[in-house]
Amino acid sequence: LIVEFIKKENIRLAGKPSAEVWLGRDTRPSGESLIEAAKEGINSIIGAAVLDFGVLTTPQLYWMVRARNKGWKATEQNYFEQLSSSFRCLMDLTPNRIKVNEEDDKLIVDGANGVGGEKLEILNNMLNNLAIEVRNCGNDGGILNEGV
Repeated sequence: LIVEFIKKENIRLAGKPSAEVWLGRDTRPSGESLIEAAKEGINSIIGAAVLDFGVLTTPQLYWMVRARNKGWKATEQNYFEQLSSSFRCLMDLTPNRIKVNEEDDKLIVDGANGVGGEKLEILNNMLNNLAIEVRNCGNDGGILNEGV
């Protein structure tokens, strides 16, 4: 039945994989075992290839898949470059204004001890128009969403 289905649906079994599945995970302790289980399942599919990108935010993984499907460079670094470039363009469109105090240009974000806090710290180093203060970034081993 499987062979019949493969022939009927014109599924390729040799050469270049017919499907790529891109995986990312968050920082929860269960993330590593879940990603390994996903890899085992994907690797059992004939003609499928799996790429594990490690710790990513959901928007990062979505952007990378979209970029890949559009034929763009699709790495985490490319994501940060496009996001920071787009932000700088947006800031260039804002009218000049009088700065009331230093807090006007600071964004305070609660990272919930998750992957978002870690990634915001990377983005913060790429932005010069905005200071981001990340609280509960997860670097100190805090529990996800605790005290948010």
